[in-house]
Amino acid sequence: MLMIGLLLFSFWKAMWKLRRRETRLTPILGWMLGLGFFIVAPLTIIVLLGGYEIPSFYEVNGNYSKVDLSTGEFFLPVAAIWASLLFSFLIVILLTPAERNAGRRIDASMNAGVNATINESKLKKALLITGGLAVFSYVAMIQMVGGLEIFLVSHWFKRQEDLVSRLGDWYVLFSQVALADQVLFTAAAVLFAHLQVKFGKFHWRFSALILLLFLLQIAMTGNRIFFGLYLISFGASCWLYRRKRPLVILLALAPALILVFSAWNYFRHNLSTIGSDISTYAEGDLGNRSITSLMDAFEANDTLILLHMINDFGSKHGYLYGGSYARVLYFALPRSIYPEKPPGFALQMGAFYEPGTGVSLAVTQLGECWANFGPLSLLLFPLITAAIVKFSWSRAGEMQNHALLGAALFVLFIWMARASFEDNFMTLVLAFGLAALLQLEKGLSGASAVTHKRLLSEPI
Repeated sequence: MLMIGLLLFSFWKAMWKLRRRETRLTPILGWMLGLGFFIVAPLTIIVLLGGYEIPSFYEVNGNYSKVDLSTGEFFLPVAAIWASLLFSFLIVILLTPAERNAGRRIDASMNAGVNATINESKLKKALLITGGLAVFSYVAMIQMVGGLEIFLVSHWFKRQEDLVSRLGDWYVLFSQVALADQVLFTAAAVLFAHLQVKFGKFHWRFSALILLLFLLQIAMTGNRIFFGLYLISFGASCWLYRRKRPLVILLALAPALILVFSAWNYFRHNLSTIGSDISTYAEGDLGNRSITSLMDAFEANDTLILLHMINDFGSKHGYLYGGSYARVLYFALPRSIYPEKPPGFALQMGAFYEPGTGVSLAVTQLGECWANFGPLSLLLFPLITAAIVKFSWSRAGEMQNHALLGAALFVLFIWMARASFEDNFMTLVLAFGLAALLQLEKGLSGASAVTHKRLLSEPI
């Protein structure tokens, strides 16, 4: 409990210093939000409860479904996670530059001598283009599956497996480009919401369209993470600019959102049976439903695996010695050219902890670091954080002049705290390429000073 208290205090101090330094959405802010949401929060709940076990209702493999802190088995894993995070937060506190000046709250930062603003109409155009491409990808996926009826009754995960086995590298490329487009859409939506919070002027109709596209994405892919990233980012924007009312509304809606997100994790396997699944879910033995829903919302399964893998790697499993990170050197090679290409890190973790199922498992970025380098992660993970801090401030001016890609970096760094490095790197490369191809950055940043002055004169 003392360790967790110290960890939470250092996290808050690091976040507080980031807010004093900058009100824009930076990579280090995204990284900190990701660590806080996907590791610190579930670890805190596990410690407060003295352990946690995933309800048998979910039929999760016993290799990682339970952590009991009443024994000494998990003391070293908890201590390793605690030390890695604590050193990382101290790095942020020490390396984040002091606040530039007390009057800098309008976010017209003069990085590299540039007074950059966002063209709202161009940003809306980027949202419509990326949202339209997403809808096109959904229609194409329905056609590839064999029609809407087959799509509705197909399992969201098995559907991906079937398409990969049938269409091979072409479908892999299609799905990766679609993912990059979804990242750009989410980044544009996050940037649009950030500007609304900044100026206190909300565009309800366009925001409703964004929400509708997010809900459509959840229904079509079964993936709730992008909407989750959007909500985390919106909350961060409200916190950065001290907008108490929308932040209170978001916190008030949080219990309902947590319940829905948790339930969707069960319903998404088959859209045609949601009616019957509701009663099954309502009557199922989920233990303490509030705790179970909260852990689902924080993707706590990843932290449970992380606690187990710190014990397992070096004994049950050999270290990867940088193998998962090296995949970025050949990730673009299709299997038709490189048939022996090793599986991705998430698939390897699925083979270790859910053998025979073919699923992929996220184990957080700290988990990937530990699987590769073991105890050396206590040094390497804070160094990764230090590199992100340095990158955020050294490239601040460039990211300000490329607002959409800067927002994409912010979103991906939140996600990278949970997912593998290779997946995020590949998505980032494709997102940059897609943004350049569609010219989404053209005319988006660097509006005239007259426009900037007019925006600042609008009522807040």
